[in-house]
Amino acid sequence: MRKGTSDLTQPGWVILGAIAVLVTLGVATVYVTDTHYVSGHDGPRNAVKQCVRVLVGALLALGVLRIGYQQLSRYAYAIFFGTLALLVPLVLAHLLHTTFGGLTAPRNGAYRWIHLPGFLAQPSELMKVAFVLALAWYLRYRKNYRRFLGLMLPVLMSAVPLGLILLEPDLGTALLLVPVLFTMLFLAGAKIRHLLIIVLLGLAVSPIAWKQIRGYQRQRVTAVMLQSEPLRKAVASDPQKYRFLGTTRRQAIEWAASSGYQLVHSKNAIGSGGVFGQGWGQGIYVRSDLLPDRHNDFVFSVIGHQWGFGGCLVVLLCYLAIVAAGCQIASATIEPFGRLLAAGIVALTATQVLINIGMTVGLMPITGITLPYVSYGGSSLLSGFVAAALLVSVSQHRPFLLATRPFEFVDQQRRLAHLFDQEDAAVRREKPRGSSSGEGLAIGNPHDHVSRM
Repeated sequence: MRKGTSDLTQPGWVILGAIAVLVTLGVATVYVTDTHYVSGHDGPRNAVKQCVRVLVGALLALGVLRIGYQQLSRYAYAIFFGTLALLVPLVLAHLLHTTFGGLTAPRNGAYRWIHLPGFLAQPSELMKVAFVLALAWYLRYRKNYRRFLGLMLPVLMSAVPLGLILLEPDLGTALLLVPVLFTMLFLAGAKIRHLLIIVLLGLAVSPIAWKQIRGYQRQRVTAVMLQSEPLRKAVASDPQKYRFLGTTRRQAIEWAASSGYQLVHSKNAIGSGGVFGQGWGQGIYVRSDLLPDRHNDFVFSVIGHQWGFGGCLVVLLCYLAIVAAGCQIASATIEPFGRLLAAGIVALTATQVLINIGMTVGLMPITGITLPYVSYGGSSLLSGFVAAALLVSVSQHRPFLLATRPFEFVDQQRRLAHLFDQEDAAVRREKPRGSSSGEGLAIGNPHDHVSRM
């Protein structure tokens, strides 16, 4: 049943309310924090930019709701390959060490942004939504992924954007696609043992991948392990014994001032907030530049510093509401593409939140993943609004019709229907001749029984 653009349905209103709270907290935090690479008080100016991006994101979301996810599904592959094409010049710029006339100027050695007039576009952020769209469209009616070889095409489909994003390099966004892929394959009906085989194969080649990644990326991983003071002392006393970590004696001794600097100050910022925090715009981590990237990647730390445990709890509850509403939409949707699309967006959002908050509290490596709807940034915010609009659109436009259950339930339905046919034939053979059609056991259409299960 198609609904109007303004009729968001109950889970849609929950998602809208949660996003509104998160955006408000994000803008309020950006307003009182300055960027470390700009001299002067630029927080208010950045907050105005963020508000403009919120407005543009809201207009994009309204456009998606008006078109509907079913209409956009026709262009799923075109959106995917179009976004994939945007990644190519960034990779070429990195490999050739060129900026193409300033179009792809690097930041901190990474070629992730295309410089447009008045806007920095990050194709890897757009790829997250495009990837979910294309994968949901591919998996919607297929059964070959029930076999191990059938999983190869969606895995290769994921490997291409993942490889291009890694070459920018952008390790965090690339790794974000992996759990989304496995979640969608599992919900589409892929066998667990096949997925486990792929995981084991990935673990088998991980030592090779560990040697291929850049030195600073390895330091981000080892920085999490070096939080343990006994381990730091052990590495400092016998670095050869722990050479597999790729950490020198000096790096272990100077960990708090080098690779562990952001992690130490992030945890200090959250811990110093206590229960109720230092207050809006108050505290040393708001007034000083002790914590780099506090307006985007580490915005959760500043929220904890300003508003304490209560502020962190509000943020977590908002994300929990979005995930719960998304799960409700996915479970209530029979149409295969909509079901997979909703599940993929939920997995994407939940994974990104877990990675970002995990890295701020020292449970995950620092990978440059933003906090959805809260962190300062244009492409991340716009892609988040589009993803949320697609999720709400599935809730609005899902068909309320009797239909075949999707994915692995099809085979189960056929087996049950066959059993009902056998039972019907057995009862008819035992039924006394001459009895009226209204007497005895009413069997009805066996497929009606299945559709109600």
